Amino acid sequence: MNRVLAVHADRKPSRQAYLIVLGTLCVLAAPHLGLPMFLYPIFGLGLCTVMLRYRRLGWADVGFRWRAFGIVPLIVGGALGVIYAAINYSVIGPALFRLLGERPDLTDFAFVRDHLSGYVIALVMAWLIGGFYEELVFRGFLHDAFLRHLRVSSFRPLLAFALTALIFAAYHWQLGRFGVANALVFALFAAAIRSRWPANLWYVISFHACADMSAFTLMRLGYL
Repeated sequence: MNRVLAVHADRKPSRQAYLIVLGTLCVLAAPHLGLPMFLYPIFGLGLCTVMLRYRRLGWADVGFRWRAFGIVPLIVGGALGVIYAAINYSVIGPALFRLLGERPDLTDFAFVRDHLSGYVIALVMAWLIGGFYEELVFRGFLHDAFLRHLRVSSFRPLLAFALTALIFAAYHWQLGRFGVANALVFALFAAAIRSRWPANLWYVISFHACADMSAFTLMRLGYL
């Protein structure tokens, strides 16, 4: 595996690399260009699948396998997600408020507070979009692409995590400065989980989904 990564990293940017960059930009831009919520995950995962196959790879090569799902990744990742949500609510959020002087813009999630059905939909979204879609795209596809194409050095894994985290934060620009900063902090925690279980994305998928579910529950109860 290391030899394969080294060969890719030592090559000059190729037509393949430029196509991967273009495709990735399309995936990241899709949610912000008016594509319906139920459609852009299909578009994004479909395009990522095409780009993986173009490089003669599959989702298993970036850490995702259906058969790797199990009770242990669900419980461990989920518990870490709930713990993170508690830390975010009690420590990270207040610290960002003092630093930035603004509170999170949650107007897009008013439906969670106003309607029980909206809350239920948000919980489903936490798994399908937050956990499954975003983790496959960011901690799966994008992180792996950085590992394969960055120049070989002892800092490459750290740089891959850092670049993925920065792009993940920028992806949430519509949530304002607070939302971007909060997404960056979240991405660093997600990177740690991805690093601890690199061969099984279900841990970080469960972490992300349960962190989002906890946040939606806090919104529903009026704490956010």
